[in-house]
Amino acid sequence: MSALKSDGLYIGGVASIPLRMFQNEYRTAQYVSVNDAKKDLVLAMADMSIFSVPNPANVNLEPVSPKWSVVDANWHPRMIRKILCKLKEWKSKVAYEPVSVPKAGGLFQLLASSPRQGQLPHADSLGLFPAHTIDLATPNRHELAAMHAAAKKYDFFESQRWWEIIDSLGIPSSGARDRFVSITNHKMTDEGIPFQTIQLLPFIPTILTKLGADGVLLTEILKLDDPRLTDPAHAPYVLSRTSNGSTEIGGVYMRLFPPVEVVEDVVSVNGVGDTFLGVLLAGLAKGAELNEDLINLAQRGAIMTLRSKEAVSPQLGELTPEIDRLQRSVITEALETASHET
Repeated sequence: MSALKSDGLYIGGVASIPLRMFQNEYRTAQYVSVNDAKKDLVLAMADMSIFSVPNPANVNLEPVSPKWSVVDANWHPRMIRKILCKLKEWKSKVAYEPVSVPKAGGLFQLLASSPRQGQLPHADSLGLFPAHTIDLATPNRHELAAMHAAAKKYDFFESQRWWEIIDSLGIPSSGARDRFVSITNHKMTDEGIPFQTIQLLPFIPTILTKLGADGVLLTEILKLDDPRLTDPAHAPYVLSRTSNGSTEIGGVYMRLFPPVEVVEDVVSVNGVGDTFLGVLLAGLAKGAELNEDLINLAQRGAIMTLRSKEAVSPQLGELTPEIDRLQRSVITEALETASHET
């Protein structure tokens, strides 16, 4: 707590739970990892039991007004649901951090109600576009596969509303393999990455799949009035356009952003994904658009952490002026648009 405070971080929302609460011993979360000579993760061990209590008495969700909030999969799934409901009451945008392969799919597994005999689980309980509960997720390729497998296992792809949204995306019944390959590559397509993101879009309409040295794949539902649908510069990335008269969906945007730099001097891979998400949301919370500039800035932040022994690079603050620049760019563009309309 002292370390957080000395870094200038707000600690008013940090709860201190008695050691023997709930007749079990809980201690501050710990994480230990073993990396190989290339600094790639080989083995990780995490003690996150302090988050595993379904309804921890000492965790109070005081009313706040965040523009963006992050919910990660370390929480007990029942607590995740409680947090998600509160955040939507507060009109906050929500980003989901899958944390790890074993935990990533818990979102779908335990939000599915226990159905009566002969009925499917209530997949709608998670919220589907445009009434989705989660706005954005940043899984890596393995976490994405785990999320997709859990959603499939618990019949989240069987609800009527899910089928309606998938139909509105405008993807041909013959599939979109050739387009997947042209936007990504054969390897990613064979791995099923583009396909998995498409099937999860009704629940999470913006997915940024972290691909390490291959960059970042953005898959996103386009609303009917999205300017990218008519912008020639974005035409190569419009995967499909709605063809069934939907009044909510314009199509699907899929774009692979290559890495901004090939990093040879890696110090540690720990915290890289969290740094990427942190920079991304710092920009979005300030009103920046989710575009090439912001995604590449988030990649640069991740590279700073790759070169740092800390879980989050102390140099990250150097990106603040660039985030402010993206914010000013959006404001200037909005003013110019308003002026033209007038």
